[in-house]
Amino acid sequence: MRTLGLIFVFLGLLLLLKQFNPEPIAWLQPYAGAIKDAFWGVTLMALGLYTLTKKTARKVVLALYLIYLLLYLVV
Repeated sequence: MRTLGLIFVFLGLLLLLKQFNPEPIAWLQPYAGAIKDAFWGVTLMALGLYTLTKKTARKVVLALYLIYLLLYLVV
């Protein structure tokens, strides 16, 4: 739960940074279309991998998917 809280705090900071000072995130703009278009494919792949894997690998899949969601929300 603590890790989830840290992820939410980091997400909030990124969203505030984007709102008030978008220059640090500007390097992601060329990839915005690819990140947004691939949402359902990435979601289904993450769900499938999450259900097929065991404990440690599930954490890795979840962490990678959360990083993707951060990118999706920020870009």
